[in-house]
Amino acid sequence: MNDLITGTVAKKADMIAMREMGFESLALMETASSKIAIYINRHFTYEREARILVLAGVGNNGADAVAAARMLKETGYDPVVWVVGKPEKASWEFLYQMFHFQKLVGRVNLYRAGDELPDCDICIDGIFGIGLHRPVEGVYRSFIEEANAHTRGFTLAIDAPSGINTDTGELLGCGIKADVTITFGKNKTGLMTGAGKKYSGMIFVEDIGIPEEAYTKAEAELNRA
Repeated sequence: MNDLITGTVAKKADMIAMREMGFESLALMETASSKIAIYINRHFTYEREARILVLAGVGNNGADAVAAARMLKETGYDPVVWVVGKPEKASWEFLYQMFHFQKLVGRVNLYRAGDELPDCDICIDGIFGIGLHRPVEGVYRSFIEEANAHTRGFTLAIDAPSGINTDTGELLGCGIKADVTITFGKNKTGLMTGAGKKYSGMIFVEDIGIPEEAYTKAEAELNRA
């Protein structure tokens, strides 16, 4: 199978791996989040005092971000998590990761329109990931625009820069421009074309254990739909 796939195929493959192949969402999440924490530890080894801002939606991309924040906290950094979205709509994985981050006395803020985000040395973008297909509106747009109004020394996007359609590369109104994007399993077409190419920065593809069979089956199912 082609090593360049759409975000839609990637999401479908994740579902197939969990539903039919015995993979657990938390195990996949721990592996994915560790790739983020390892990158920061490797490239900012002597910057434990760096101001790290973690932007998190309440879905599983946000859960990845909070898990990475927990891992960074465990290795001596002090990341601050800003959450956007309704807590009552949070995925159970997000709530699980938030519980364990806060057990370490991790700092968390719930964003409300009009709040001011801080400048930072390192920004980790975990708002939307690969599942966005509609324009960014409301509090999410306010959140992204507020983040963009402040200095970010280095920005790392988890799976995809928020605001990018990972099928087409379209910018869906506004987005987070990354210096580095760490995407999982296979590279995405939307990161290699259009605004996606501009917003992704340097792309690293990390294996988190999803088998080739899951991608093949996902593409076949989507082609039949």
